[in-house]
Amino acid sequence: MKEYKMDIILMQKTERIKELLDIPCEKRTEKMLLELMSFTKDFKIFENISMSIEHQNICSTMTIHRYKPNETIVKQGDPGDSFFYILSGTVNIRLTYKIDTGLTSNEKKKNDLNDEENVENKNNQNQNEKKDDEINVITVDKNIGVLKAGQTFGELSLLYGTPRAASIVSVTNSALIKIDKEPFDKYVKNIFENQLQDQIEFLKICPIFNKIDQDLLIKLGIRTEVKKYSTGQIILKPDFKYEQIYIIRRGTIKVTKKIKFIKNEKKFMENERKKLRKNQQKKKNFYEDLNSKMQIENDIILEKMSLGPSDEDIENNNYINKDLTLETLKIGDIFPSYYTINSMNLDVSFIADNPSDIIIVKLTDIQDIMPETYEFIKKYAKKYPDDEFLRKFYYYNESWNKYKNTLKYNILADSLNRDIIKNNDMRKKMFTRKDMNNVNLPEIFTQKRMKF
Repeated sequence: MKEYKMDIILMQKTERIKELLDIPCEKRTEKMLLELMSFTKDFKIFENISMSIEHQNICSTMTIHRYKPNETIVKQGDPGDSFFYILSGTVNIRLTYKIDTGLTSNEKKKNDLNDEENVENKNNQNQNEKKDDEINVITVDKNIGVLKAGQTFGELSLLYGTPRAASIVSVTNSALIKIDKEPFDKYVKNIFENQLQDQIEFLKICPIFNKIDQDLLIKLGIRTEVKKYSTGQIILKPDFKYEQIYIIRRGTIKVTKKIKFIKNEKKFMENERKKLRKNQQKKKNFYEDLNSKMQIENDIILEKMSLGPSDEDIENNNYINKDLTLETLKIGDIFPSYYTINSMNLDVSFIADNPSDIIIVKLTDIQDIMPETYEFIKKYAKKYPDDEFLRKFYYYNESWNKYKNTLKYNILADSLNRDIIKNNDMRKKMFTRKDMNNVNLPEIFTQKRMKF
């Protein structure tokens, strides 16, 4: 319900921004600009100049542009003269490139003429070929990514004066805020340059990117996004698929998993032990001694407990959930690479253990820009263990901790008991037999040993 209300508020806010931007720049009053600034202050592009004179100047010049589905917004190879912020809708990043077939036109003709059925069609195609000795190429149009509301494009051309690296085509009805080159250069360019440089410097120290060329890091840096998370905030939830790779820039991230356990473990163990001992009576010399008997029983019971509650128990809600912490990720670690690469639903949660900054980049961007790095990530991607393994680890860890604590207690008890014996011997020498009858000495071995 809360999320639904937030969506309504966001929609209303977006519509109001559209209304304000529909007003011609020269007719926007100071009151309108202040309202527009208040609505856009949380935009990533304004985070360092929010509610400032620079912010006001940009709001006074930026315009809104609407596009229908399949309409080209910018074309690959065109000069970059503007920067775009997606206010609503979805757009595709489309890359056009050529593939060399490796065949000359003459070779291609010979191959085609071998097929008698296609001779006429191929002759028509040959009329369009430039030269007989020219290498044939195939032009390919490929969608390499999707951008949604809140994301930007066009900054690379403005920052480095290069042509558009790709075409942007609308997928749905889309509304985009456009900032022209002059106000961008004057008010925003330095911010973008500093942010990008900062991003690249961090990527250089990450193990998976430290050997990558500067130009490739710039291309990747443009497509990254940084998000801040507060302590305890959930970054990724289970039962969802994610298309991005997350890199920890600041803070630590806790990986947890909610697992179903048997509800009454003590009762379950007692029942299983009775069953085992009943079966033992039918088999002679099943156990060599008492210690091995207990150890074998414990191992068998723990194996059964690690299977978790039965389907019947789950149906009757006769189980308990426990949140297990699997590991803590640190600066430079990436997640959840295995699940993203294999397009799997996540079965763990990633939670900020303290205030954290996370770099988010689409896996497809890494695959397109750095194919070798993508293969490296794919090779070493880590999947977390299944529930049965984690239950078994949990139970054996609990058993080991109990054993250690019992051992420590018994060592301490033995030490105290030795001191009591020593003190009693000394006090006996200090008193006569008559005095001994009137003195209450401490009992010997009052510290009882615990059972393992």
